[in-house]
Amino acid sequence: MINSGASFHLTSSRESFSSYIVSDYGYEKMGNDNACRIVGIDNLCLLTLTSYKMMLKEVHHVSDIRLNLISTGWLDDEGYISNFRNRTWKFCNRNLIVA
Repeated sequence: MINSGASFHLTSSRESFSSYIVSDYGYEKMGNDNACRIVGIDNLCLLTLTSYKMMLKEVHHVSDIRLNLISTGWLDDEGYISNFRNRTWKFCNRNLIVA
């Protein structure tokens, strides 16, 4: 799920990571005021619908969420452009439409 309010990229899927060190990274406060424990942090390679591979940096592994969250703020910091218009999302890296 693309989320313009997410502070970080989040996933509950341990299988998505190639490796990370399990540690106590604290808690991620969710929009419903629940706190979810962060059990790992690592980079994650994401394959988009257009077969474009992109690296998501510092993805938080939290086991207590149902949906994966991709932070548009972090994507913006990496130089990607997100446009929400007419109930659609367009995601670009320079002139390449990624999703």
